[in-house]
Amino acid sequence: MPVGRISVLRALRVVTLVLLVVFGGLGILLGVGVDRLRGRDPLAGAGRWAQALWCRTCCRVLGVRLRTTGEGIAPGPVLLLANHISWLDIICLAAMAPVTFLSKSEVRGWPIVGRVASALGTVYIDRGRDRAAERARAAIAESLAAGRRLVLFAEGTTGPGDTVRPFRPRLVQAALDAGTLVQPVTICYRNAAGGACRSVAFLDDQGLLASVWGVAGEAGLEAVVMPHAPLTPEAGRTAVTRESHRRVSEGLNALLDGAALSQSRHMSFPIMRPESTAGDRNGCEHSDRRG
Repeated sequence: MPVGRISVLRALRVVTLVLLVVFGGLGILLGVGVDRLRGRDPLAGAGRWAQALWCRTCCRVLGVRLRTTGEGIAPGPVLLLANHISWLDIICLAAMAPVTFLSKSEVRGWPIVGRVASALGTVYIDRGRDRAAERARAAIAESLAAGRRLVLFAEGTTGPGDTVRPFRPRLVQAALDAGTLVQPVTICYRNAAGGACRSVAFLDDQGLLASVWGVAGEAGLEAVVMPHAPLTPEAGRTAVTRESHRRVSEGLNALLDGAALSQSRHMSFPIMRPESTAGDRNGCEHSDRRG
């Protein structure tokens, strides 16, 4: 494709994504409002339906092909320990299943995004404040006790996409406190050549708009999510964290060299009724099994 057409496509993707954030966010908030009036959990009702539709539309707009391999995401309550590469991780995971996240407290104040995150049960951590980890751990345990699937990006920061930084065990204690399973999850982004897509990595002091611009210009981008078998917390938070890190790291290596893709599935996203979001174990259909 000529360079000029690529630039136009990239610009159209970015503009469309901005509009999706605004109007999709308002749609999610409307769905959450309906759920509250009906006395339903937003992650099991209209709010989740709107969130799933929004995330899947974002993937389409950005040209991201979403695949899954390995175990399915376990039903809640479960603490999901994942590697962290980009803001796109959140969109891909939420496109697959009704999950909530641990996020930095600054997100709460972001226009529209902060309101949506809070409405869908995001747990916040006030980094740098006294006893921030203890408060976050208690909030995570409370969310798990409510039966939710909560994603913890256990590296504590984003990585380059071809390696996994050490996992931090402190907040994993919440799973022990709540008596719930811990499930490692590998996230991988592959470029058209099959290698790690470095333009997706949201690193250092890179601005969000610059990151979105980079992702929007990536041709043939593929996101692969690999949930691993869940772990019981009885071994203790340190052992569970180390084993989770081992599985996530090995999964990333296997995805990048192609060894784990023989049983992968492309994700197809049919139009859903709000009631259908809880039916499939990952909230969507699997199709196109390929070697």
